[in-house]
Parts: sequence; C-alpha cells; structure tokens
Amino acid sequence: MFKFLIILAVIFYILPKLIKWALKGFIVTQVNKAQADMRQSQKAYQSQKRREGEIDIDYVPKKNGKNSENFGGGEYVDYEEVK
Repeated sequence: MFKFLIILAVIFYILPKLIKWALKGFIVTQVNKAQADMRQSQKAYQSQKRREGEIDIDYVPKKNGKNSENFGGGEYVDYEEVK
C-alpha cells in the first residue's frame, strides 16, 4: 500500500512539475534563439539599405537570336492617369 502511494505521488505531483520545468526551459531557449535570429536578420537588412532611387536588377535575359542586338526594350503600353 505504501509503495502504491509513493507511485501515485510521483505520477500526480512530481512528474508534472518535472515536465513543466523541462518545457519552460525548452521554450525559453527557443524564444532566445528566435530573437537572436531576428536581430541578426535585422542587422543584415540594415546593412543592405540602398540609397533612394537605386535600382537592383535580379534577372538579365541572355542574348540569343538574330534580333537580340537590335532589341530596344519592351512593348509600349499606353496608360491614362487616374486622379
């Protein structure tokens, strides 16, 4: 009977406290890691800031075919300014 009471005490009193303590530690470490990653990405973003009006071109098409040397841009599209 005494052994049974000790097992119940471990299951209902000590085990939940151990689980709570372990989860709290895990969550705190994950939050700290996420905050460190966010700070690092913010520093990287701030170091990549460009001047106003600067353009970044990610894709330049390859020159192929007979008309690639005479290519003067894209097709003109007429627009109307809406106020």
